[in-house]
Amino acid sequence: MRKFFLPILGLLLTLLTGCWQSVIFDEKITGPYRLSAIDISEQMSVCYELKGKDSCVGRIEETVFSVGWSEQFIVAKQHPSNDRSVTNYFIIDIQKDAELLDPSESVTGPLTEAEYQEKSKSMSLPAFSRTLEDLR
Repeated sequence: MRKFFLPILGLLLTLLTGCWQSVIFDEKITGPYRLSAIDISEQMSVCYELKGKDSCVGRIEETVFSVGWSEQFIVAKQHPSNDRSVTNYFIIDIQKDAELLDPSESVTGPLTEAEYQEKSKSMSLPAFSRTLEDLR
């Protein structure tokens, strides 16, 4: 009896742990794009919401702390894995993106600040308009 009880208990604990995950932050950016964090704010990322499903696929991983957008682009600043000594810049070309597209097809980055500034001038990128101060 004990042989069967322990694996079942392990499975139940795994399922219950998954159920306790909660989205602590979820904000629409534009179109299907969301700024979202599960469990802790340091997991903040930009994701693409799947149609008809309660899920999102990643575009820019944690820790995103600032975004801006226009009809053509989303720009983001990110501290990789919440390392605040490093700031990466990303550009999502909305026109090239699609629900299940590999992000490498539509996301440019990580870029340094100098690389980003150069692209910003030539591409007329939007300003950063939403900053999460506690993650800055």
